[in-house]
Amino acid sequence: MSSKLKVVLLYGGNSSEREISIKSGRSVEKALKKLGYRFLSLDPIEKEKFIKKLISFNPDVVFITLHGKGGEDGTIQGVLDFLGYKYTGSPLKASAIAIDKAITKDIVKNYGVTVPDSITVFSKEEALSLSVDFPKVVKVATEGSSIGVFIVSNLEEYKKAVEEAFKIGDKVLIEEFIEGRELTVGILNGNPLDIIEIKVEKGFYDYKNKYFSDQTQYICPADIDKKLYKKIQEDALTVYKVLGCKGAARVDFLLKENIPYFLEINTIPGLTDHSLLPKAAAYRGISFEKLVEEMIKDAVR
Repeated sequence: MSSKLKVVLLYGGNSSEREISIKSGRSVEKALKKLGYRFLSLDPIEKEKFIKKLISFNPDVVFITLHGKGGEDGTIQGVLDFLGYKYTGSPLKASAIAIDKAITKDIVKNYGVTVPDSITVFSKEEALSLSVDFPKVVKVATEGSSIGVFIVSNLEEYKKAVEEAFKIGDKVLIEEFIEGRELTVGILNGNPLDIIEIKVEKGFYDYKNKYFSDQTQYICPADIDKKLYKKIQEDALTVYKVLGCKGAARVDFLLKENIPYFLEINTIPGLTDHSLLPKAAAYRGISFEKLVEEMIKDAVR
C-alpha cells in the first residue's frame, strides 16, 4: 500500500496547541519514513502557499495532526472536502460539533451518557451574575489540551478564572467539580481500545502534566470492575458514533462512585511520546507505525 500512496502530513497551524501539533507531526513523520510512504509535510499557517503546495503535490490522502482551532474544528476538513482530498480522522460536521464541549454534552446526554452539570455563559457579566457554590470548574468551550480550564474554590479565584477564560474564548462552561479518577478511552476506526487511568502527582491532567511531566502515571488497562469497564468503553463508543466521528479519537471521563462522567472527545488525539492513544494502542500490540498505517487505511477507505 505504502509505495503507491502519496501522503500530505499537516502539522503546526495557528491554534494555541501549535507546539503540541508540531510534536505530533514530527512523530508521524518518522513513522511515514519507516513505512516507506511518499509524503510532504505542510504547515497551513501560510494559507496561500499551503494550498498551492497541496494542490501541486496532489496527495492520495492527507494526514491531519493539527490540534485545536483550525485543525480539529472542521475548518481544515472543509477545505479538504472542497478540494476533494481524503483525510484522516472525523469529517467536518463531527469535528465542528466535538470541538464545542457545551454542544457535545447537550447532545450525548440525550443518549444515556452521564455528564457533569454545567451552565454555559456568553459574557463575563453573565458568569459573574450567577450564584455559584464552590468548588467549580471554569472551562472555555472550544479549546483542547486543558487550555482555558480552571478549578476554583472561592469567589476571588472564580472572578479571575472567568476573566482569563473570556480572554481565550467567547463561550464558557461553569461546571460542577467532580473529584474522581481520570480515565481515557482511545478509539481506533470504530473500535474502543483499553482504558487508561491517569494519575498526576499534583493538580489535574492539565497542559503541563499532559506534555511535560515525567511524574504522571498511566495505568493500562485501568483497574476497574469488568462490567463497569465495558460500560465506559460503550459510553465512549456512543459519543463517537452519535457525533459521526471516524478514524482515531479519544474520549475522556471522570469516574466517581462508579459513575463515569463524560468530559470531552478529542477528534485529533495527540501523537507525541506522551500521548494516550499510542499508549493504548501499544497495549494491544499495535506499534506507532502500525497505528499511523491503520489511520491512513481508514481514511483511504
